[in-house]
Amino acid sequence: MTRLVVVPLLAAFALSACGGGGSSVDADADADGKVTAQEARDAMAEVRREMKPEPGKYATTMTVIDVSMPGAPPEMAQMMGGAMNNTGEFCLTPEMAEQGFEDSLKRGQNEACTIESFTIDDGDVNMAMTCQGQGMGTMSAQLDGTVTPTSSDMTMAMSGSVPELGPIEMTMAFKQERVGACD
Repeated sequence: MTRLVVVPLLAAFALSACGGGGSSVDADADADGKVTAQEARDAMAEVRREMKPEPGKYATTMTVIDVSMPGAPPEMAQMMGGAMNNTGEFCLTPEMAEQGFEDSLKRGQNEACTIESFTIDDGDVNMAMTCQGQGMGTMSAQLDGTVTPTSSDMTMAMSGSVPELGPIEMTMAFKQERVGACD
């Protein structure tokens, strides 16, 4: 499903957007109502100059809050929600912290997703995008949350239509927190 595109994009974004304290970025630099891949990369470069995540070991949790699939059997929505819930840890190296979000954003923008809006204001993040998965229909996603140099707390609401299943709505929470130095 489009989750395969949206969730890695969200994970990369959450880490690289870490910051807080006085920064405000609106990626729609030319105010035309669309965020191009270049505008998004430029905005992330600006954010990265001012706000950087701290390298280290991070604990992550992704939780499906709600799934609605009226055209599918109820157990399918439950199974899908359960399969997407996960926790884990990873090491953010100094090199990864420096690299930031641009590569993931470029990949998502060029392959399957278009970003409609993207703002970061003093650690508050808002992003809207539409993703088209091959044979999977179109999904719209709204991402809202907060980031700091050592954590992020994001909620993503997705809606769209999946061929053969019909409409789908899903809300997910994604949290990560630095828990120490890398092993």
